[in-house]
Amino acid sequence: MLDIPSRTPSAAPETTADPYAWVDPGERWVKEPRKLAPALDSFLTHAHRLGAEQVMFATFQPASFRLWGINRKIKTRDPLDENDASLIVNHLYGADGIARLQGGADINVMYQIGSPRKGTLRFRCNVTAITASRGAGAHVVIRPVRDLPQPLSSQNVEPEILAHYRMTKGMMIVSGATGSGKSTLIGAMTVEKLRDPDAHRNIIECAEPVEFLLDRVESPTSSISQSEIPRNVKSFEEFMAGAMRRQPTDIIIGECRKPEHMIATIQAAISGHATATTIHAETVPLTMQRVASLLPPAQLKDAMTSCAQALRLVINQRLVPSKNGKWTPLREFLVCDAAYRKRLASTRADDWAADHC
Repeated sequence: MLDIPSRTPSAAPETTADPYAWVDPGERWVKEPRKLAPALDSFLTHAHRLGAEQVMFATFQPASFRLWGINRKIKTRDPLDENDASLIVNHLYGADGIARLQGGADINVMYQIGSPRKGTLRFRCNVTAITASRGAGAHVVIRPVRDLPQPLSSQNVEPEILAHYRMTKGMMIVSGATGSGKSTLIGAMTVEKLRDPDAHRNIIECAEPVEFLLDRVESPTSSISQSEIPRNVKSFEEFMAGAMRRQPTDIIIGECRKPEHMIATIQAAISGHATATTIHAETVPLTMQRVASLLPPAQLKDAMTSCAQALRLVINQRLVPSKNGKWTPLREFLVCDAAYRKRLASTRADDWAADHC
């Protein structure tokens, strides 16, 4: 057990009528990594219950959370020092968390508060090493995750998307910025498939990390298995190598970031599987441009043809402020019918963005 001296906040907790204010318990963020984090868990629980978009910690800066696009800094605490930052990182990841950052790797992991029997709150965590004026540090972004994705009926999904997402083969791409609800949309679609008594789907998912644990969804005829990188499978490539032997009907890929990810996803789609993935892009044309940029130059012609054959639906989503101060999703989408796929296959990769409609 670490021998850590107690530390009190720089000021007494404020009494305020602010409905978003966190009641600071006056304890350390983390007392013992992987075992006890009283203030951290209190702060994350508060943010989760408010519906915050993210919680942020950075060495030498105040902790904060973001709600409806507004950053709210914690005034009852000193800026995070190096020791507390290290304890937070090692609590979220493990004893070698800081060592991993110092080696140039970032961290993507899920964090959970509570227990399955009593109820849990889940968080998606990303940690990156940073350089500040006072020295090296860490930037921790923690995104609260709902227990289950918001239902499609509550997401105002367009009828055309609802009519095409239940494909039995081919590829669906959902694009958007970080935090735009890409995983929530795919997760809600997956829940609908699982609850459909006539679906008979065998769904497998690979993500870094897995956001929504969907095995709890009661399904009369379908199943889902989810694997997290690197906890369950070492790499995306290893997952895809084994996926073909598991006879799935649907394959969900958390995100395409590299050419090998894109190629493997295309291969899954043209092999007779309904395949869904996400890509970071701001519009449908830029999504098509991003897809083309992920195709390896040495395999470009064959990869373009295969991708054109596989595409069925491209959805771009972004969140904009609504009149009530919250968020409203806006979407543009492209339904890829046979005629469009034929035209796309004969279009140069450089022109894919211009030829999206």
